[in-house]
Amino acid sequence: MRKKVLGTLALLAASAGGALAQSPSRNPVPVTPVGAYDNSVMQGQYTNPPIPPQLPPGAVPGPGGYGEMPIQAGDPNARLPNGMPAGGAPTYPNGGPYGQTPYESPGKQRTGLLGGGQCASNPGLWFDGSYLLMFPKSQTTGFPLLTTSAPADAGVLGRPTTSILQGGSNISLGNASGFRLSGGYFRPSDQRIGGEFVGTYLAPTSNIFYGNSASNSNGVPVIARPFIDTGSGGNSLLASFPTYAYGSALSRVSTNFWGLEANALVNLYRTGENDSRHWVVNFVAGFRFNQLAESIDVTTRATLLAGSSASYNGTTITSPTSVEVRDTFRTKNSFYGGNAGMQSQFSAGHWYVGLTGKVGVGIIHQEIDVTGTSSASNAVTQTTSNSAGGLFANASNIGTYRNDQFGIITDLNATLGYQITPWLVGTIGYNFIHMNAVARPGNLFDGRVDGSLIPASGRYGGVSTGSPPFNIKQDDFFVHGLNFGFIARY
Repeated sequence: MRKKVLGTLALLAASAGGALAQSPSRNPVPVTPVGAYDNSVMQGQYTNPPIPPQLPPGAVPGPGGYGEMPIQAGDPNARLPNGMPAGGAPTYPNGGPYGQTPYESPGKQRTGLLGGGQCASNPGLWFDGSYLLMFPKSQTTGFPLLTTSAPADAGVLGRPTTSILQGGSNISLGNASGFRLSGGYFRPSDQRIGGEFVGTYLAPTSNIFYGNSASNSNGVPVIARPFIDTGSGGNSLLASFPTYAYGSALSRVSTNFWGLEANALVNLYRTGENDSRHWVVNFVAGFRFNQLAESIDVTTRATLLAGSSASYNGTTITSPTSVEVRDTFRTKNSFYGGNAGMQSQFSAGHWYVGLTGKVGVGIIHQEIDVTGTSSASNAVTQTTSNSAGGLFANASNIGTYRNDQFGIITDLNATLGYQITPWLVGTIGYNFIHMNAVARPGNLFDGRVDGSLIPASGRYGGVSTGSPPFNIKQDDFFVHGLNFGFIARY
């Protein structure tokens, strides 16, 4: 019995060993294991690299690699390994610097004044043009330029009927029209660094007084130029006087202001991309030049009536001789200096508010030109005699003078705008510009004159009583008013 069992076991062992010793088949059945790889066999080798599994339409691989449950593109919480959303626009959980994201160039979607629908940014390029309606500071004259009176008072100051036609106080210069043009550029890479050019110009504005005698036959009304003779006191130079002379007077007071700026811009702050209101703050620094040119010109012309005589250049002249006397005081104040300030721009919806404040510090170079002339012309003899010296402009002060002063210019501007198109804004605003130290022509004379220096005076060439010293009195100047224009930004 035991021998039968052992024989059976030996037979089974021999059969198994024979099966294991057989050679492999040349056509095995392909096997695909479960997992991340397709282990299909081709000519006895695995494919390399492995083939990823096919995913359903609309799905993307999961963040952990292949072989996981696919993520649907519409899932708002899904993130790829590089931080991009599975199905949305590229963004970071936290915005990039200055309200931009690292995946987009700054401001590339700008459609509005300060940026795209939801992004505050500086423009890459802009142009600003404005019409200016400005009001310059009045011209101060410490002494009257023209007077009138009853014949008995001859236009001399301090007498009962004498009244001032022009001067002696502030002379209004009215309003001045002009323009301001500016343009600038911000570096497109980050819109933090930029530059701008600004030009401002006001056309000359004047206060003109023109008076003439009412009648060529009797010289009515009285027109005179008053002065204080250092030798004899109150006096006047007559342009017209009844039964003595008929004539006219022309007084012109004018001013002209303009300037240029070249500035660098540095963006200090701008709001983030999701803010409903946008705010931009820029630092401004650069160079500026401004010039204020002013003048006072007074001319009188008197023609002697029959039977009248007068003194000119120390000699007696008679009718029909005409005597013309002219004084001109011109000043030019040129500012050269550095410029620094801040720009702030705010927008909400279609509305825009801009505020700019700048201060310039430098030198104001002053040039003063004093000119005076007199002439006598006789229509009968066809002769003319010209002399240097008028009334207030005479041998004591005629010439050109220069002076340098420490200067400060303050420039303020407030603008309200409405966005008409994505790139065009209509604006209205207020401007104020102030210069702290300027020479103005109305301060260059005080009414005191040495009569011996006036060609049309009876004391001409006589004993000198001395003229007051010529001084450049410092004053300030400002101009302010409204601006209307547009801003184009790209």
